[in-house]
Amino acid sequence: MMHIVFWHWWVLAGLLLVAELAWPRYVLLWLAFAAAAVGFLLLVFPNTPGRAQGVLFGLLCTVAVIAWRRYRREHGSPPG
Repeated sequence: MMHIVFWHWWVLAGLLLVAELAWPRYVLLWLAFAAAAVGFLLLVFPNTPGRAQGVLFGLLCTVAVIAWRRYRREHGSPPG
């Protein structure tokens, strides 16, 4: 497997944001934020193993989507 660097995560975040434009459900937006956060952490800690990056991405995605769903349930759907 090739070495994953921070900008790989940022490219994934950008692709997820573009996909969010095509499918506006706000879920991919939070996945993009999670990918960008992993990219930032990898910029700060460049020797983070690939498996740890994947686990962190999965955890951040899960937390972000759960938080979004809870917020949406309490405050209603966003305008749009």
